[in-house]
Amino acid sequence: MCTPNESSVEILERLYVSVATVLSAEAATEQTAEYSTAEHTANTINSEDYAHELAFLPDLTEALATELDYSASNVRHPGLSLDLQEKVVRVLKQHEKIMISSGNALPPPAYGVVCDIDVQGHPPIKQKARRVPLRHIKKLYELLKGLLKAGLVSFSTSPWASPIVIVLKKNGVDIRLCIDYKMVNAVTAIMEYAMPLVDDLLTDLDKYLWYCSLDAASGFGRS
Repeated sequence: MCTPNESSVEILERLYVSVATVLSAEAATEQTAEYSTAEHTANTINSEDYAHELAFLPDLTEALATELDYSASNVRHPGLSLDLQEKVVRVLKQHEKIMISSGNALPPPAYGVVCDIDVQGHPPIKQKARRVPLRHIKKLYELLKGLLKAGLVSFSTSPWASPIVIVLKKNGVDIRLCIDYKMVNAVTAIMEYAMPLVDDLLTDLDKYLWYCSLDAASGFGRS
């Protein structure tokens, strides 16, 4: 049960303590063998292999602030005059809140956007949760806490529910948190639309003087 003023992080912490206590007790009495757990080692699964089946969530265990280096060579380019360099710095500082520097320094999530998934009238698919091995509970708790604090996830009351999958990183210790959407994908209608021709896109580029490139951070969690 939740108390009226309990935050999402506080609820998560309470659940973590409760689950860890139960799993620790079961491990001490060797009662966990009858339960199946969802875990994949780095040798059996890579993020590239299952990119279309699993939703990989970003790792926000470290609370890093957005820090930009305004003295870097890509800001104070030697080909620009000092006056232009200062103008570039002023523009960057003016829009600093929407920039990503390094690590997991992310701007606040955008709200109000609704993405519809055409499941072709299929009734909600609500899969039961899978047990997580005790050795990964602490890391899973830290991952979820970071996502909750960043506002990228929330507690759900949806009739749709898909289980999580723990993927071990190549070091064999750290984990990647994924969502298994295979059953949902199986009933989802594929969006058909014509892709533009690359040659046409390149031809249109001659109309522009300035170009910019965007590099998406935590792409698996935002795709």
